[in-house]
Amino acid sequence: MIRKITGFRVDSTKVPADIDDRIGGMAARAEGIPVVQLRDFRITGKSIDARRGVPVLLYNLELDVDEQDSPAELHLPLRLDLPERTALLHPVVVGTGPAGIFAALALALAGAKPLILDRGRRVEERYADYRRFLESRELDESSNLLLGEGGAGTFSDGKLYTGTRDIRAAFVLDTLVRAGAPPEIRYLKRPHIGSDKLRAVAANLRKRIIGLGGEFRFGTEVTGLLLKNGRCIGVETAAGDRIEAPAVIVAPGLGGRELVQRMARQGAGALLKPFQIGCRIEHPQSFIDRAMYHLDSRPAALGAAEYHLVSRPGNGVPGVSSFCMCPGGEILNATAWRGHSVSNGMSDYARNGEFANGCLIATLPAEKFGSSAEAYEFLAGFERRIFESGGGDYAFPAQDAAAFLSGRNGLSLARTGCATGIVPGRLDRLIPPELATALRAALRHFDRGNPGFIRYGKFVGLETCVSSPLRFHREPDSLMSNLSGLYPCGEGVGCAGGIMSAAVDGLKVAEALLRQET
Repeated sequence: MIRKITGFRVDSTKVPADIDDRIGGMAARAEGIPVVQLRDFRITGKSIDARRGVPVLLYNLELDVDEQDSPAELHLPLRLDLPERTALLHPVVVGTGPAGIFAALALALAGAKPLILDRGRRVEERYADYRRFLESRELDESSNLLLGEGGAGTFSDGKLYTGTRDIRAAFVLDTLVRAGAPPEIRYLKRPHIGSDKLRAVAANLRKRIIGLGGEFRFGTEVTGLLLKNGRCIGVETAAGDRIEAPAVIVAPGLGGRELVQRMARQGAGALLKPFQIGCRIEHPQSFIDRAMYHLDSRPAALGAAEYHLVSRPGNGVPGVSSFCMCPGGEILNATAWRGHSVSNGMSDYARNGEFANGCLIATLPAEKFGSSAEAYEFLAGFERRIFESGGGDYAFPAQDAAAFLSGRNGLSLARTGCATGIVPGRLDRLIPPELATALRAALRHFDRGNPGFIRYGKFVGLETCVSSPLRFHREPDSLMSNLSGLYPCGEGVGCAGGIMSAAVDGLKVAEALLRQET
């Protein structure tokens, strides 16, 4: 039978690094269950509680205990509710980020044999292009950290934090594990895959879809929609090809600005919405460990510490929250546009780098802008400004947090984990003034709770690809655009935020499309 245990507490300073492999036996003994009766166990949740000094590991478990003759079954992953065979054949999916790839997988599982198009390249080639960019500082606008197989998330640690309670999330996690992701993402409260492992995961998802009858065409830039009598009947490409399809899912990601604006001009309904921008702040990982764990040295059972911080000052000052925090990681220039600089953060699975970085973001109201073109030009203008201030070779301007706060020159913390390097710069003057005001209030608030946050921190660059200024219209049930046959999907069209919610959105859109065809 199954015995469920909730909130099992373990002192992190008194257990080995491989505690996850042993926790079933420890929990059984604590419950008075003879270990010989323990057939199997499954961790359903794991988190760290460091609020009362020494960090404690909290586990939720399912124990398969031999208390009756018939064997019990541990909880099985969710399966999608898809038709065994659909009449839909060869729909087009634009984009291979989380939204596009999971939409394509669902379609392929139903036998629809989707055609998947991406402006960028396969993940293996994309990584090689990125390494060349670091050496030459010559950007390939079709293959970079924002565009290509896996989307931007491939080079941002693969963080799977989400506020969604959608049951499809279990399918996403199980699919990622099946493709090579670490098994613990199924139960960690704040799971991550690591950018080094994500490259293989992305390639394996592609191979699985091909095995199910899907087709990929990389290096194929979609520039617009094919329309007939108010219906989307396919897509046009930069090479002049016209690809007709019974349905089109467009999941362009935040690097698809040109396509998103083209879709809006062609009549796909969309509205301006609030969106976020921010600055990366970098600290020594050793400081973050001490601040979060309240210990001078990190126990073996704990990974590199991370934080989630929120500032709500009120009085008209925008709030700030931390976003895409990368323990033991590096800062990247994730631009897709020559002459623009866009920060992002990345960690490998081990998270064993010298520095930690996170983005501190604030929200800009939709009413600040008169049109989507104005909003996108606002972002592009600041990206060009940051590029020029960094010296024109994709290095980032940087400024000590203390200097930022007091409004003076200063970069005494010159060591960095920034891949393209940093140079001194007055970020307090280079970024939007409302963001600067919000960050000053946030610094003071964060430093009160974590003394040294200002002293040991430095701001690096500007993050402009956090969320979309546009949200495309979708019918509530069909998730179809006002243009029949078109299904906007994921972050780039304002319908998701983060890897997990984008992947779930891809599944939802594919399921809705399949329902229309059955």
